[in-house]
Amino acid sequence: MDRWTGVVYVPLSRGGPLFRVAASLLLSPAKTLAVPRVNAILFTGDRVRGTGDPVIERLSDAAHLAGVLAGKLPGEANAWVVDAARFAGPFAVYRELVPTVDAAGDPKGYDPTGFPAAAGVANILARSIGELQKNHRIVA
Repeated sequence: MDRWTGVVYVPLSRGGPLFRVAASLLLSPAKTLAVPRVNAILFTGDRVRGTGDPVIERLSDAAHLAGVLAGKLPGEANAWVVDAARFAGPFAVYRELVPTVDAAGDPKGYDPTGFPAAAGVANILARSIGELQKNHRIVA
């Protein structure tokens, strides 16, 4: 099977901030998305850029991480790497997944009613697939 590896930018809601989503996805021989056995999703953390250390720079790159992650998983796996849509300085803030945060982006608490984090993750992946279909001519 072939793979599509690349980056898309998607909002969780209309007009919302853009998440940078890097992915390494299985493609069938017909170049459509194949059904994986596993979807691995990695959320990156705080920014560490400009160190001058090439190893740290590569490990701070979501697209590179998606390729590494896909290579470490069994053959029929998709790898997704999601960068936060917002940062407080160098610190990642996933405000859209944990709705009650203070001005600095620190969680005040978490109310699991309605599964907001799981719904947010599913929404990010669905919007990413939609973007792939629209702009990269990949059929789901």
